[in-house]
Amino acid sequence: MKNLIYIVAINMDVKETCVKAWESHCKKHNCDFRVITDQLNPAMAPHWERYTVMERYPDYDNYLYVDADAIVHWDAPNFFEELNGNHIYAVKDIGSLEWTYNGILGYQDLFPGVTVNWWEYITTGFLKFNKSHRQLFKDFVDFYKDNIEEINDRQYKTLRKGFDQTPFNYFVRQQNCKFEILPEVYSLGHLIKKDIFHNGMFINLPAYIWQFNGMPKEQLPSIVNQVWEHVKEQY
Repeated sequence: MKNLIYIVAINMDVKETCVKAWESHCKKHNCDFRVITDQLNPAMAPHWERYTVMERYPDYDNYLYVDADAIVHWDAPNFFEELNGNHIYAVKDIGSLEWTYNGILGYQDLFPGVTVNWWEYITTGFLKFNKSHRQLFKDFVDFYKDNIEEINDRQYKTLRKGFDQTPFNYFVRQQNCKFEILPEVYSLGHLIKKDIFHNGMFINLPAYIWQFNGMPKEQLPSIVNQVWEHVKEQY
């Protein structure tokens, strides 16, 4: 079985420390690692490029997408062995409920008859899937291309909530795709909002991935580097 872990870092600085952690993890568990830095379609928002991975790298059996601001724990398990069912695995998004709920409302009209409950809303910052989902991802990208002006307008000008994540929540339900919502131990995000960042508590919590979302972008390189200096000897 060929397995791939990848991140998308288009128009952003690739966090070298995050890459080092993932390279260590992939070497340990015998899987490949890639960083996507180019756009297949210049008109597409960078967030949507995570769904083009099977166009870019079609020869893998299993895929794991993680956000570019995420560091994998040195003792994280082999995700491909633990999550080996034939469906999509994702983590519930426990961040801003206002952002989530208004994003759900803001995209409802594009998916008539489809319901997304806020308590079942998943983040696309961690997605494990396999080659059987090739058509699903292609159809999702085609949906975006067919509605690109409207979606980009909501994404960047009017709604400014949801981005690709909320449409994906709708789309997998519309297509009756089987997916499993994982506990947050698989990807622990919004560390500041959880009051576990400034005191360093997140490092001692059992969590497989730390995701540094919801932080000022200009401070993120320094933050990630400080964390890496604290834990790098473990890798």
